[in-house]
Amino acid sequence: MSMFSSCNWTCMLFTLQWPGSFCLSIDNKNICRIPQDIQEWTIHGLWPLKDHYCCACWPIFHSHLQELEPEISQLWPSFIKTRSDFAFWKDEWIKHGTCAGCVENMGSPVLYFKTVLKLRLLFDVDSALANAGIKPSCNVSYKHDALHGALEPLLGDNFVLQCVTDGKEREAWVQLKIQVSKNATLGCRATEELESNKVTNTTYGHPCPTNTTIFYFPINHKHPKQPCT
Repeated sequence: MSMFSSCNWTCMLFTLQWPGSFCLSIDNKNICRIPQDIQEWTIHGLWPLKDHYCCACWPIFHSHLQELEPEISQLWPSFIKTRSDFAFWKDEWIKHGTCAGCVENMGSPVLYFKTVLKLRLLFDVDSALANAGIKPSCNVSYKHDALHGALEPLLGDNFVLQCVTDGKEREAWVQLKIQVSKNATLGCRATEELESNKVTNTTYGHPCPTNTTIFYFPINHKHPKQPCT
């Protein structure tokens, strides 16, 4: 018997998080920290749709990721004081990576993490936003169309913007979910999977509204809980 559930999914969400607003998205803001060297969008995970926790019997060890660690710790850091980077990666592997492991190019912890790193370098959202004149700010907010338009040359129409509401009722952009197919290329045609709630809603926010402007807060390493008081 195979150790996998069958590979009964076709789409994945490659999810990036914005450190500037991340702390607003968690209930206990005191456990939040943004390491000093983090200046760009970071990885939240690569999630096959429909499945999670596929195989509890597939362990991951710190030594598996040693060679990739300098790169992953920069691109996929934990922002929770009580959770080490490796604990974050391990959670993501157990919950999502084991489901992706039924595909050859993600068929081990190292291959899965290499695929995620490759996607992060491929989708250089920081440059796409900067080139379109979209800069983090406490004062200027942006229309949904402006943010969407800045990313369209890079991502087509294969993404969802997620926001959180801060204490002053401002909509703050916190997450970007990019739809990729099983072979880790941009876009996915399985409409049924893409209509699932996982694409739009999560514990980390809601779809950014189209009828009000959206803030793209700067990263505030000193006061991450209140990037723009």
